[in-house]
Amino acid sequence: MSHPGSTVEPGTRNDAGDFRQPEPFYLKTRLGKCLTFESYTASGIVEVPEMVVPAHVLILRTGSPSIIEWRSGAREQRQELAPGSISLIPAGFRHAARVYRPLPGEAYILQLMPKFFDRGIGEISKGGKLELIEHRDLRDPQVARLVKSIEADITSGLPGGLLFSESVATALSLHIASRYSAERPLVESYRGGLSRSNLNRVREYIDAHLGDRLELGELAGVAGLNLFHFARAFRQSTGQPPHQYVLRQRIERAKQILRHPLSTVLEASARTGFVDQSHFSKVFRRIVGISPSDFRASA
Repeated sequence: MSHPGSTVEPGTRNDAGDFRQPEPFYLKTRLGKCLTFESYTASGIVEVPEMVVPAHVLILRTGSPSIIEWRSGAREQRQELAPGSISLIPAGFRHAARVYRPLPGEAYILQLMPKFFDRGIGEISKGGKLELIEHRDLRDPQVARLVKSIEADITSGLPGGLLFSESVATALSLHIASRYSAERPLVESYRGGLSRSNLNRVREYIDAHLGDRLELGELAGVAGLNLFHFARAFRQSTGQPPHQYVLRQRIERAKQILRHPLSTVLEASARTGFVDQSHFSKVFRRIVGISPSDFRASA
């Protein structure tokens, strides 16, 4: 599902006489190798061609009611969806749909590749791999909150990098596995934070790779834990989730660079893993309270 659907130009009709509005907004963001987030705003009719979905897909619809028609095998189904409705489409499901919105509304689509889901959930479930069940009209405030948090992070320029979205996706994976799978997982408990040696190894790894696109799986691998247990243990040991800890370390490294008389803001941005100088300056000002240029001038 690389695109939510297709529309035609304003004022035109298809062969069936349906009026369709143009799609005014569409954004697709790849969050690492295993996560993709899409958002779009549309009214009128959106067609989703028949396909086998390669990822587990969560769709959150907000802003206006909609009507969805879909085909599952030879069976045609139709349902009215209120704002806040969530659909869960498991990987491997053959899917075709037609969505009609009388008023403009938003949809947020998160795709989780099975590899990511299995790594985050299969390793902590005594039952092994889990089979998710298709749902078209869920009302789940926890899923809505987590999906919206990814959208908000993207809108603000991904200050948490991949670590934030992967942490949220890991929490989402556990939540949907515990509620919407054929067999509810028996999650193995893991208490306590990281051992001193594990925590030191993770900190040293972060320090050596601050300029890289760090991923949650890398850090979990250094600690020898799965994604879910690592995120919880790291927070218990440091008082911060991994993405916040890494972001603070990047800002501290940037401050060290800016104190050098021959350094530049561009250099500090490039060496600390930020997307660009503008993004770096925005995050630096939010955390430090002044711009990188002002900090450099006062150092």
